[in-house]
Amino acid sequence: MVTITSLYILSGVVLVWLSAEKLERYSIASASKYGISPFLIGSTIIAFGTSAPEMLTSLFAVLDNKPVMVVGNVIGSNIANIALVFGLTLGILSIKAKNISSTSKVSFNLFILILSTFLLLIIIALDPFNFYSSIILLISLIIVLLIWYKKSDGKIEEKQTSKEKLVLFKLILSLISLIFAAWLITQGALNILNNFGIEQLFVGYTVLAIGTSIPEIAASFALTLKGRYEAVAGTIIGSNIFNGLLVMAIPGLFNRNNILPTGFEYENWIPLLLLLLAVTIIFCIYIFLINKRERKASMLLAIFLISSYFLSLALAYK
Repeated sequence: MVTITSLYILSGVVLVWLSAEKLERYSIASASKYGISPFLIGSTIIAFGTSAPEMLTSLFAVLDNKPVMVVGNVIGSNIANIALVFGLTLGILSIKAKNISSTSKVSFNLFILILSTFLLLIIIALDPFNFYSSIILLISLIIVLLIWYKKSDGKIEEKQTSKEKLVLFKLILSLISLIFAAWLITQGALNILNNFGIEQLFVGYTVLAIGTSIPEIAASFALTLKGRYEAVAGTIIGSNIFNGLLVMAIPGLFNRNNILPTGFEYENWIPLLLLLLAVTIIFCIYIFLINKRERKASMLLAIFLISSYFLSLALAYK
């Protein structure tokens, strides 16, 4: 059983790593080829490409009647994005003695990130498995997309040449591959849940969250080594907003009876939720400060964030 479970998870992680990048690449190419607007490319296609692993694993978990795993997945992914991914990014930049700064455009998105995090915490405190909670989250996402549309200048970086062949076929193939990868990771997580007596919260927080964040972790390392640290911060902000407003809406949409699932005890989530809020606020303050003035990458903050992630693992394990 251990061998089969490991095979599920490892093969799923590798497939997610390969297919998520392809999905984003061919989504952009297809959109460009068929004349889809730049805003639609950025706000929906690219966002779906980066959030698809979390969405699909969450959907499979809900269909297997394990909605608590979804909450663990969302909280785990959001904390990992800031505390682990950005913490390691800062650490690398600090070792390389790099000065870092940020663009003025990011400030408003920091405000949206904080608001979406507060809304996520309120929804979890009230009832994350309620249909109306999901509607509130989705309406909030639509509002965010409309705001981004109003603030969009209509420009987008050219990422794909017109020489790419069979882009629509490759897009569909990438999506099928990603769906299968998400199913593999979810099956591995369910095997752990059913055979090792570990609670849904911890399985969702670790196996689902880390497994589906592999593409973002790998991309962040690559961007950091190339000096494109601003792209790392932008990816984290967008990913956390979509996780909180879109992925977290999945459990309530499939729980029409509005019944709290067994194994959900809000008291167990409070330490993790407070930690998520703390690292989010600290992250936003730091990005805001480097937006005002270029600063050296902080090794102290990097150590704090990475330590916070390992603390969150201890808090998630019951």
